[in-house]
This record gives sequence, C-alpha cells and structure tokens, in this order.
Amino acid sequence: MGFMDKAKKLAEQAQEKLDEAQKNFNQGQSGGGQPQQGGGVRYDQQGRPIPESGDAPPAGTAPPPPAQPVESPAPDPTAQPPAEPADPTAEPAPPPQPTADEQEGDTNANPDPFKPIQ
Repeated sequence: MGFMDKAKKLAEQAQEKLDEAQKNFNQGQSGGGQPQQGGGVRYDQQGRPIPESGDAPPAGTAPPPPAQPVESPAPDPTAQPPAEPADPTAEPAPPPQPTADEQEGDTNANPDPFKPIQ
C-alpha cells in the first residue's frame, strides 16, 4: 500500500468519526428550540440568564424609586473646608512672556503642521 493510499484511508476514517460526532450532537440538540426542563439555565433575547424565582421583574423594567430620599452622610469633622471661589471681578493673569528662543522672529517653537511651507 502506497503513501497516498494510507493517507486516503486515514482521511476516510477521520471523516466517518466527524460524521458520527455531528450526528450525536444533532440528536442532543433536537428540541426544536424548547427550553430544557432538566434545570438548565435559560436566557432572554439579549443573552442574559433568566432568574428561576418568579418574583423578579420582567426584563426592561427599572426598579421603583425609593419611597424616602436617601440622606447624605454626616460631614466629616476632619475634612478641609472647600476652597474660596475665585473673585469674578479680578483680572485674569497675563499670558506668559515668550522666551528668547521664541522672540527670534522666523523660528517657531510649534509650527502649524497644516500651514504650507513658504
């Protein structure tokens, strides 16, 4: 028996095993989309697990708001007081003065990459 004959025989055996595994898999799946009754996890349309208890709200509904507003915790006595707000009438700080390198004229520390070269 030549090399090609051996390879062909092995390929046929592998294909038979694949066909048998596919047949067994399909037999296990033959439920027509019915949910399994064996205690398996069920999923909704978005792929989220459906809880087993009947008291869960339906999907897509938000929980009801609390009856009483939640009180904020007591302030920490060791916390720093908030900083004083800036004076709105104060004049803004002047921009920083350019350095000697920036005042040279033609040299530009940050050239515009989209500006054409002259």
